[in-house]
Amino acid sequence: MLFGVVIFGGQYNHLIIKNLRNLGVDVIQIPFSQIELFEKPDCVVLGGGPQSVIDNSEELSQVIKIIPTLRKPILGICLGFQVLSASLGGKVVKSNRPEYGLTEIQIDNNDTILDGIPRKFNAWESHSDEVLVQPENFDILARSTNDIIQAISNEKRGIFGVQFHPEVKHTRFGVKVFSNFISYCKK
Repeated sequence: MLFGVVIFGGQYNHLIIKNLRNLGVDVIQIPFSQIELFEKPDCVVLGGGPQSVIDNSEELSQVIKIIPTLRKPILGICLGFQVLSASLGGKVVKSNRPEYGLTEIQIDNNDTILDGIPRKFNAWESHSDEVLVQPENFDILARSTNDIIQAISNEKRGIFGVQFHPEVKHTRFGVKVFSNFISYCKK
């Protein structure tokens, strides 16, 4: 099984790859500008990055257009979560409450991606935009204490998103997010 990590230039993308490899899966890097490669892996992880969905850049617009056509499990992280949400009809806005550093996450629904994680845990954040409204047919799984959506899922489609950074060591139970995603992909 091959996992593709879409690289948006975020400072933590190498840690996503490291975490996945440490969990025993094969991983390739896919520059976000090479959308023709999105079909190659069996499962896709959309990493973080400094761009903003709100800016509507040409390259991000191409990614937003291709996401709904992919028929494979997807996990979006930070910017990847925002790209995923925007591509499937959610609403992304400039946040009035940007989050940076450790933030308390409160889980309301331990769906597949958050299975086995305590109801409250600390996670690393680094974002100034937020998903204000999740895409249709997606469940909100968790919010921060600032009431910002932190995790969503559409388990039927195999699409998951987290605003926080599970790949960073400061995020408690971050590796569990990746192992849950891998388990879903292997079904």
